[in-house]
Amino acid sequence: MSTKNIIGTVALGIVVVGILGISVFAVKAYQTPMGPSLDTNTPIPMPIIKPEENLPTPTVAPVSNQTLVCGESAVWNILVLGSNTNDLMGNKGTDLIRMMRVDFPNKKVTTYAFPYDLWVDTNGLGLTNPTVNATQLGKVFYEARTRSANTKLKDAMIDGTVITARALSNNFSVGTDHYLTVDLNQIPAMVDIVGGIPINIPAAVTDPWIGMAIPAGQQTLNGAQFVAYARVAPNGDDFGRMQRNNLLLEALRTKLLQPDVWVKIPELYTRFDESVATDLSPEQINHLSCLLKEVPTNSIVQDHVKQEWTTPGPEQGSLLWDKTKVFHRLQEINLIP
Repeated sequence: MSTKNIIGTVALGIVVVGILGISVFAVKAYQTPMGPSLDTNTPIPMPIIKPEENLPTPTVAPVSNQTLVCGESAVWNILVLGSNTNDLMGNKGTDLIRMMRVDFPNKKVTTYAFPYDLWVDTNGLGLTNPTVNATQLGKVFYEARTRSANTKLKDAMIDGTVITARALSNNFSVGTDHYLTVDLNQIPAMVDIVGGIPINIPAAVTDPWIGMAIPAGQQTLNGAQFVAYARVAPNGDDFGRMQRNNLLLEALRTKLLQPDVWVKIPELYTRFDESVATDLSPEQINHLSCLLKEVPTNSIVQDHVKQEWTTPGPEQGSLLWDKTKVFHRLQEINLIP
């Protein structure tokens, strides 16, 4: 498993949003989306998609007369993905599959993690030549991206994002309003540029792939240490990795509130622009960055598909999942009606 196969939490999405959010408006038009929208009116850039197939119905709430919070009165579902298609070891596709529900009126952020190995139906997604009718959720991104006719990294990542959004809609009834997809190979450099991530590690771990040991206690992780801690999954335990990576969320959020990070934003944007794909506008990113500063800690909910809700699937390493329990939980946290 390479450093691209590393992140198990939406913390990655938040760090990138925060990094870009302070001054990117100086580079692009403030209210112009930074990438193509995933709504049903946007032409689909991938030849593998049939025109009659629509993307998930947007769940974004219209702006009303209610009090604005950080310039918004909407609720967004933001799909956060990490691209590790070219991984030479481990899983291809994306181990980072998170839906972030951003509730501006109630100052609440909910993130839900979908494990790579969940077995999903891919009929109707246009994955042909060869045809793939079912596969692991994390591999959907790989199958779509490798079929992309686009040669630019960002465009190919968007193609994979489109199909992953549809797979989540078809299998879990979760719609996508916005997306953020990151080339995970760039995470170590991003972390080093901002000076590392302070965090309190509750128990020592060792990355079995490279043998790096992360001791317990308060410390500042550099880029290499960050990815080693984030990806470690002894015995293939992705569920344990997701739990540990919850610690990174608050550590990253705290880091982004520090003014010394803000001065490094121009360098970050210039260097990593082609490695980050999103349809958020600079204005929306700034509003989201504002909310991440305002939201109380007890209003940040982190959840995921529980291990006890899964059983071995039809292919090695794949997992079948209890639809009743998963759907019930998704309804409880308002990701689906």
